[in-house]
Amino acid sequence: MGAQGARTRKIGAITLVATLALAVGVASAGGNRVSASNYSFKPRTITIEKGDQVTWRRVEGRHTVTLKDGSFDKVLSKSHPRRSLRFGERGTFRYYCRFHRTLGMKGKVVVQ
Repeated sequence: MGAQGARTRKIGAITLVATLALAVGVASAGGNRVSASNYSFKPRTITIEKGDQVTWRRVEGRHTVTLKDGSFDKVLSKSHPRRSLRFGERGTFRYYCRFHRTLGMKGKVVVQ
């Protein structure tokens, strides 16, 4: 089992290190991001903790992030490609793009 066992342990160690590095990279990337592109928000539903912030990022086109209750209504454009909002209350917050709502460009933020 000498050479084969050492190779198996080495592959296992490399896999573990790669998995941990990927997990740290995702966590530090600020996972509360939503992309606006192709008449959709991705992800369509995002779940966060109370007090967290969500950042919407324009990938292409011109869109809005408009909360259904009207309390937040911001344009995503070349000059303003990112918009952020901190959620201080628990609940489900539905939003849409005013320009493309009829095309189904909608999303929701679930705050736990």
